[in-house]
Amino acid sequence: MRTDTHDVIIIGAGASGLMCAGAINRFDPSLNVLVIEKNNKPGKKLLATGNGRCNFTNLDIRTAHYHTDDERKLAKILHTYGSDPMISFFEEYLGIISACKGDLVYPITYQSRTVCDALLRACSKTEFLYDTPVVSVVKEGPHYLVNGVYKARNIVFAGGGVSFPQSGSDGSLFAVIRDLAGEGSFESPVPSLVPLKSSDKDIKALSGLRQECAVKLDDHVEQGEIQFTDYGVSGICVMQLSGIYNRKIASGIKIDHLSADLIPSMDRKQKIRTISSLMSNFKDLPAADALSGLLKKPIAECVVKRSDGSPGDIARVIDDFRITLTGSLGFDNSQVTSGGLRLKAVNDGLEIKRSPGAYVCGEALNVDGLCGGYNLHFAWSSALIAAGAICEDAEVE
Repeated sequence: MRTDTHDVIIIGAGASGLMCAGAINRFDPSLNVLVIEKNNKPGKKLLATGNGRCNFTNLDIRTAHYHTDDERKLAKILHTYGSDPMISFFEEYLGIISACKGDLVYPITYQSRTVCDALLRACSKTEFLYDTPVVSVVKEGPHYLVNGVYKARNIVFAGGGVSFPQSGSDGSLFAVIRDLAGEGSFESPVPSLVPLKSSDKDIKALSGLRQECAVKLDDHVEQGEIQFTDYGVSGICVMQLSGIYNRKIASGIKIDHLSADLIPSMDRKQKIRTISSLMSNFKDLPAADALSGLLKKPIAECVVKRSDGSPGDIARVIDDFRITLTGSLGFDNSQVTSGGLRLKAVNDGLEIKRSPGAYVCGEALNVDGLCGGYNLHFAWSSALIAAGAICEDAEVE
C-alpha cells in the first residue's frame, strides 16, 4: 500500500491546528507538515467565534478562569504564553494589531477573518488535505499511520471537542485519542457556555426580556444580563455557570434551580424601602404598575404573583428569584466542551504519556474557560506548547 510520509501530521484545521502548523513552520521550517481537515476549508468554527469578531485573548489570564483536572500543568502553559506574549506573538508574527474593550482583546479589525487569514499565511510551508475525515490512527514502529495512507513520526490531535458539531467539531476523534492514551484518561464531555432550560411557565412568559442581575448556582455567583427565553434562560452570566451545572448533573449531583437577584445594586432593606415608597405613592395602581419604574412591567407582574403582595415579600422574591432548571440546550448550542483528554494523561509538552510522538491541543483537552477569550487563548497557547515540543524533539534527533 502506498504511504505518504511527513514529519508531522496535524488533524484539524481549526484555531489550534492552524496555530500549531504555523508555529512549526516558524520554529523549524525544515519539518514537513500535513494538516488533515474533514471540512472543505479551514477555520469554520474560528470564523464564527464571537459573532465573527474573534475575542482572541484576555488581559486577565489565570487558572481561576478555567476548569481542568491539572491546575499545575495549566498554570505552566498559561505562564509560558500569557496574554502579553500572546498579543506580541499575534502582532510580531501574524501581523495582527490588537484592540481592547476592557480586558477583552480583539484584532483591531474586529473580524475573525483577519485572524484566520493571518494563520493561513503563517502556514505557507504546510500542506493541507481537505474533505478527509480521519477514521483511524495506528502506531507502526516509530510512526503513526493515519487512514492507512498518511504516515508521520509526530501526530497532533487538534480536532476540537463536541460543541458546535456543525462546524466539524463533533468528538469523532475522542475514541482514537482514548485508545492511544489508555483507560481512565478521559473526562466525560458535557456542554459548557450553553443556555439552560426551565419548566417555569412564568419564565417562558418573559421571553425576549433582559435584566441585569446577580445569578447564583450552588455557591457560584455571576453578575450580568440574564436573557429570558421560551425554553429557559441565557446570557453570559448564565452561560458562565452552565459548565458547573452540567458537570454536577453528570456526576449525579442534583441541582434543581438557580437564583437571580434581580436588583443587585440594592440590599434587602433598600429594596423594601423603595417598594414600600412606590406602592404608597401609587396605591391606586396595581402593584406591578406601581413597581414598573423599578422593574420592567412583565417582570414586576411575575414577581408580584410569586409573592404575597407585601413590600417585604416582594423584596424577598426579587432577592431570590428562583428559576427551575431542567437541563441545558446541549452540544449543538454550546460554545465549548467541558471534558476530554485529562491534562494528567499528557506531559508538559502535551504529548500523550502512553504514546510518544502523539500530541493533543485545544478543546480536545480537559480544559474549558469562561467567556471572554479564555478558550481561544488556550487553543493558541496549547498549540504553541505542542509545536515547541515537536521542534525541540526534532533538534535532538
